[in-house]
Amino acid sequence: MSLKNRLAKLIIDPAFRNPGLMQMIFEIDDATGIDLVKTLSPFKLMPASAELFQRSFAHFVAGEEISYACATGLAAIAPDPVSKRYLLIQAGEEMTHLNHFNTKLQQFGLGETRIAKFVSPGFKKFGETIQKRVEAGDYVSAMVGNNVIVEGLAICLLELGCRELRDNSDEISKFLDFVLEDERHHVRFGEKRLKAWNAWGLVDERQVEDFYGEMWSYVVEAINDIPDVVESMGLKPSALLRDAKAYFEARFAGADLAITA
Repeated sequence: MSLKNRLAKLIIDPAFRNPGLMQMIFEIDDATGIDLVKTLSPFKLMPASAELFQRSFAHFVAGEEISYACATGLAAIAPDPVSKRYLLIQAGEEMTHLNHFNTKLQQFGLGETRIAKFVSPGFKKFGETIQKRVEAGDYVSAMVGNNVIVEGLAICLLELGCRELRDNSDEISKFLDFVLEDERHHVRFGEKRLKAWNAWGLVDERQVEDFYGEMWSYVVEAINDIPDVVESMGLKPSALLRDAKAYFEARFAGADLAITA
């Protein structure tokens, strides 16, 4: 392990285990405008700035809120008992993630109101669009939107990104792995249900392709809204979009659907 990583772990891991330290850092930032996080960022010890740290967490929280609402709505309209049961379990897991994020943020002294202002407009469209499909009883499109796009984008961000932070903090790695384990399962479930529904003749491939095209436009908008957040996670927006597109379309192929954006 490099000296830089050892030094980073000495700073970041205690802050995550003892959130009062992180809260003190944010309070000093607020009072002085020094931005201690930014002071450490050239050494890759912390995210690029206090604001970027908050904006990153804001989008994780927003994603969990979207998935919780969508999984709950999907459970009410799913056409088979297996889907209904699983989606209720998924909703419970999303709420656990949401509580986990919010508890950590509150311990850092970052309330929901403060965090909410950082969410990009494009990101908010995910939940609004999927919710309309739930209200219309369109369970196939809603499943595509939630269990393929929203959950899949989270996987791409957390698996492809955050490598520097993972190297610099065992605590952050544990935090991310806690969420990722469930997200991977949610996407696998979505892919398997789409495959089963397709085999039963319940999927209109053209309709799914049109909806995916709409959701993809929001993915592009959201990623382009927050290039600095994406780059602070060690990713380039163009590369993330390329890899996310490949990931989504591999999930469709797994469901025997030849769909591209």
